[in-house]
Amino acid sequence: MCKSAIICLAIVACISQALAQTQTPQTCAQATGISFSQTAFSGQWVELARNPASNVSCISLNVAFWNNNSNMLVNISHSSNAASTLVDVYETANITLVENNLSGYNVTLVNGQKQEYVFVKLLSYVSSTYLVGCSYTDASNASTSAGFILGRSNYTLEGVKIANNDASVSFSNFQNNTYGNVTQFDCRASSAGQTVPLTLISGFLAFALLLIKA
Repeated sequence: MCKSAIICLAIVACISQALAQTQTPQTCAQATGISFSQTAFSGQWVELARNPASNVSCISLNVAFWNNNSNMLVNISHSSNAASTLVDVYETANITLVENNLSGYNVTLVNGQKQEYVFVKLLSYVSSTYLVGCSYTDASNASTSAGFILGRSNYTLEGVKIANNDASVSFSNFQNNTYGNVTQFDCRASSAGQTVPLTLISGFLAFALLLIKA
């Protein structure tokens, strides 16, 4: 009897392992995300990885919650192209949050008179340091979708790799050991004809967020 039970457990374990190995990663449109309504997301983030590779560099986000935490305000800055580290594009997004929404949001990115629309999902929050997500512009066209990994200032390259590889098990936007690094080295911003460190510009953006919340 004991031997039979052990054999049965071994068979179940083998079947479970086989099922895990054949798990089909979900597309961004199919995936269930996590709630945006987490004040732990407040503050500055940098984008560290994207798949497919990003066509711009030095992507930085400042996130704040206002209106009794029912709105998420995001200030985004980045370069005009991947070859440049001069930050000269600034966008904002004001997201009205819905309680218990795990399916993501249609986000409007505003840059002056220009507006762009993208659907964004947050997929996992890793070690209070990495925020894994995906986006698309057409739910029925996977080629319009991308996976991204944001990080706090204490990120490590190994941490980015682990976050990517873990995400690749469940989400098709991520590939094991394969992703495009988003340049964050020597990022500078233009201010009144001069280039200044991006950290200074980020400070100005953070101050603007505080004024809006006041």
